[in-house]
Amino acid sequence: FLSHRLLSTVGLGGFGIRFTVQYNLFAGSIVGLGGPEQLEQLDEMQANGELGCFLLTEMQAGVLSGLIVETTANWCPKSKEFILHTPSDKAAKNWISQGYTAELGVVIADLTVGGVSHGPHPFLMRLRESRGGKLLPGIRVQDMGIKTVANDLDNARVWFDEVRLPKTSLLNKFADVVDDKYVQTTDERMRIEVIGQRLLTGRMAIAEAALLSARVLHMKTEEYANAKVCNGLDGEVPLSSMPQLRAVFKDSYKAIDEAISFTAAVEGRLNTCLRNETIPDADLVEAISVCKIKAIDTAIERVHALRKEVGSYALMRDTGFELVDMFLCCKFAEGDSRILQMKMARDRLKVVQKQGMPGALAALFTGDTAEAVMALKLAMKLAPAGRDLKKMAALFDEHWRDIYALADVIADRHQRLSEQSEFMEPIVERFMPSATSFDEQWKENLAQAAEDREYDADVDKVVA
Repeated sequence: FLSHRLLSTVGLGGFGIRFTVQYNLFAGSIVGLGGPEQLEQLDEMQANGELGCFLLTEMQAGVLSGLIVETTANWCPKSKEFILHTPSDKAAKNWISQGYTAELGVVIADLTVGGVSHGPHPFLMRLRESRGGKLLPGIRVQDMGIKTVANDLDNARVWFDEVRLPKTSLLNKFADVVDDKYVQTTDERMRIEVIGQRLLTGRMAIAEAALLSARVLHMKTEEYANAKVCNGLDGEVPLSSMPQLRAVFKDSYKAIDEAISFTAAVEGRLNTCLRNETIPDADLVEAISVCKIKAIDTAIERVHALRKEVGSYALMRDTGFELVDMFLCCKFAEGDSRILQMKMARDRLKVVQKQGMPGALAALFTGDTAEAVMALKLAMKLAPAGRDLKKMAALFDEHWRDIYALADVIADRHQRLSEQSEFMEPIVERFMPSATSFDEQWKENLAQAAEDREYDADVDKVVA
């Protein structure tokens, strides 16, 4: 978390995404889900400087539609291999950060053994040859194209055409295939909540990065505003003395620092789970969602308020404002904020359902009254649907504002009742100009450089 925060003070650009993909999503998945032999491979990958990616999101199951995995991994008892396959274009892995250049990947696929589906499972696989970077047979990769920001980061769409993976590719800390049968290797069964631990740490890292990036942008802009001379009614004055800009700085620092205090406290709770290798409980998972939602909303709102008051400075490169679209990226990375809000509201409605009407009415007087009232009213609006999914979908669409309003109230409760904390390091502005592209031929260039070094070494031997 500290590394992500420090990087964000340099600039919230594509390299920060590469960093979190490499160390949290890719390597972190191996650490959290892999067995001893797979953990040993991390040292070799690191020594070789190999890049990894995390292949979860699919074309028709993106950040606005929730987590669905249609990519398949069927166990073949004859060859003792998994057959990884993309059954249709809608199941292609989508917007995979670092997926265009990575040699390795952790891919999430629906595991089937003996004709029985066991749900999403993680597989460690090689995507490209280690020398030269050529894609391995059966793998197709497409660059997602030029973006409005962070073009130093590659994003890819990936298809698999019956790619054969060795038995050792299944990250087997929690599950394995033994004698052609699916076995659970620990008391904790493999499920999406276990796979999703990297998403939880990712949400925390993104929330913290957004907050610190927004704060250092204010700090850098304030330094500019202090030095920028304007003509006031009573002579020359610094831009920072303008009342509207002074108010923005005051309001922004207050909002951002309050969000930092809450987020730091939640990170402390998550760190306890990580150290003890325990799965976070439902309350902590929800608090992490609140961190991501509220931290990023705060960053977006305060940066937008700032850019409106600093004139043409907000249009210039190398000011930090050229990276503001990265806050939007933060909003939908590791679970779109709307999806997280929807889950929070649905979980609260499940509580009402479990309580029954007597219990729900009693909660009006024993808990958070405003939240209890909103949850009960929303439950009553949705009740006519019963178990009819079409009717329920129609009512969800009709009452979408109520659903998100309930999520906001839940988030406010977390922030209000949470302990407060702070990050261990001082917040220092270290902004550096961002890269605007990545070298698509980097693999070929590396291979050529290696050949040139070998040639030079041979020439030196001959001369000697």
